[in-house]
Amino acid sequence: MNQCPICQGENKCSNLSAEPEICWCTKKVFTDEVFRKIPEEQLYKQCVCERCLHRITEIEKASKRLGNR
Repeated sequence: MNQCPICQGENKCSNLSAEPEICWCTKKVFTDEVFRKIPEEQLYKQCVCERCLHRITEIEKASKRLGNR
C-alpha cells in the first residue's frame, strides 16, 4: 500500500502501480504549505493523499481570507 506521509492513509497513487495511469495528483496544485506538513525524512518519497491535500489547501485558503480582513 502506498501511504500518505501525513495521515498514513492510502494515497491512491497510480504513478507507482504496475500499470501506471495518469494519477489524480498530476492535475492538482501542491502549495509550499503541503510540503511543510510532510516529515523531512519522507519528503519527495511518498505521495500525499487527496484528502490531506484538500484539507491543507482549504485551511490555507481560510487563513488567507481571515488575513485579508
